[in-house]
Amino acid sequence: MQQGIWQRELLRVAVPVGLGLAAGWSVDYPLPGLLVGMAAAHAMSLRAMANLYRWSHRFGSPPQDSGLVGYSVDRIVRREKNLRSKLSQQARQLRRYNEGLESLQDGVLIIDAEGYITNFNSAAVRLLGLRNEDLGQHVKNLLRTPKFTKYFDRGDYSKAQQFDFNHVRPQTLMVQITQFGVDQKVMLVRDVTERKRVETMRQNFIADVSHELRTPLTVINGYLEMLQDMELPASLNKALGQMSSQGERMQSLVNDLIELSRLESANSDSAGDYFNLQHLAHSVIDQLQSYDHNTVSLQCEVDVEVQGFVDEMRTVLSNLLTNAYKYGGDGEVQLTIENAAHGVRVSVSDQGDGIAAEHLTRLTERFYRVDDSRESSVGGSGLGLAITKHALEHHGAQLEIESEIGKGSTFSFVIPAERVQPA
Repeated sequence: MQQGIWQRELLRVAVPVGLGLAAGWSVDYPLPGLLVGMAAAHAMSLRAMANLYRWSHRFGSPPQDSGLVGYSVDRIVRREKNLRSKLSQQARQLRRYNEGLESLQDGVLIIDAEGYITNFNSAAVRLLGLRNEDLGQHVKNLLRTPKFTKYFDRGDYSKAQQFDFNHVRPQTLMVQITQFGVDQKVMLVRDVTERKRVETMRQNFIADVSHELRTPLTVINGYLEMLQDMELPASLNKALGQMSSQGERMQSLVNDLIELSRLESANSDSAGDYFNLQHLAHSVIDQLQSYDHNTVSLQCEVDVEVQGFVDEMRTVLSNLLTNAYKYGGDGEVQLTIENAAHGVRVSVSDQGDGIAAEHLTRLTERFYRVDDSRESSVGGSGLGLAITKHALEHHGAQLEIESEIGKGSTFSFVIPAERVQPA
């Protein structure tokens, strides 16, 4: 097809040139005739190009031409038609995309690499009180809370974070940021105010019940101690011993419930004060070894001060060491404090029987036990590791558990570098 077009185009030039040359030759002026023919061919080409120029600027209809100009016009018309079809299809996809965003109950904000808002849906307007004028604003200028600013600047978006905002009304929002494309991020905002209210009610209920149980348990245990000091038949002494043991166990459970409730409801906005981690470790070890047959070795590679809450960290170390004493057999328990990639790692290792892999992810659940027996001679309340988990969250740390059957267990956590300074 293109070969035929070129032939027609060459014929369009050759015909006037040939006619001019023939006319000039007939009057013995071949050169002027040739020039006249070339001028005519050039004029015809200029006319076709002028029509193409006017059409390209929407000043006229497409030029009707059988040569290169006509062929080019046809190609341009087809390409423009295909382009319009693709633009129409993309517009429909964009409408579906926007309709999908609008249908979500969660707020969606599209932000660029630096944090400036490029788009948001109506749910974000409802949750955050955004307006059209907020497009192009930095997200930190609209979500003004220190916790969110720290979360956004840290750049670690692997987990969703919960924040309290007072934009439209006092509310608790769950924020999750995800990388989108090369230089954009998607920020999902979910209203969890009601869930937090229910959780607070549960915590308050547990705390209230635990406090109410503490007084009658104290009275019962007191009378049981008094009865044990009296001369009674052996059968009664055995029953009193069992009752006293269970009473102490209930007292320990109530105390753990109160401590867990306190940690769950504590305000973690405060970073706490600095305390010497090595001194605290020595204190906890001395306290536990005074009434336990196991031995613990402290391997401290660094002497640092940690910003946090000394009583909570004391509880963490005490719970981990106590569990190592209980389940570590007669082997030595090792407490290690060492440098890590992003802070200071603290680990407690034992040489016990180990824990099966299917239990590891559930050990920090409330009342979860590896052995189902509630009468285990070494069993506690089942709340120790749950308390440890919440106490570590107040220090920006997470409990990591490594264990293998027959090779013991290691419980560790890393205190972030921003909370650590040399002693």
